[in-house]
Amino acid sequence: MASNKPTVLIIDDDLLTLELYRRELGQDYAVLTCTDQNEALTLFNTQTLNALVLEPALAEGRGWDLLASIRLRAQELHLPIILCSILDERKRGMEGGAAAFLVKPVLPVHLRDTLHLTIGKNL
Repeated sequence: MASNKPTVLIIDDDLLTLELYRRELGQDYAVLTCTDQNEALTLFNTQTLNALVLEPALAEGRGWDLLASIRLRAQELHLPIILCSILDERKRGMEGGAAAFLVKPVLPVHLRDTLHLTIGKNL
């Protein structure tokens, strides 16, 4: 049976963070998670997503590369990207196409509220 919940892809290389967010967001969203750029690109290109949550500080800054590679397609799809990072690089993130930028530690409830606001604009 297919879920009627909006689908969110979370990309972070911290497994504890992924599990924490999956548990909280799973009440309202179908949550997909991955830890690397290649898997993220596969999911981005094959799944119908309503939002994407990305840690741009993935290993060796590959999250920024991922953001740059999906930015235009995400804009075409009206897919909001929320950056949720240990680095406070809000300006870079917003210029890179993010709908929101959250600096960790981010409480799961705060991420959920941010998703509600950004997805609500796009549904």
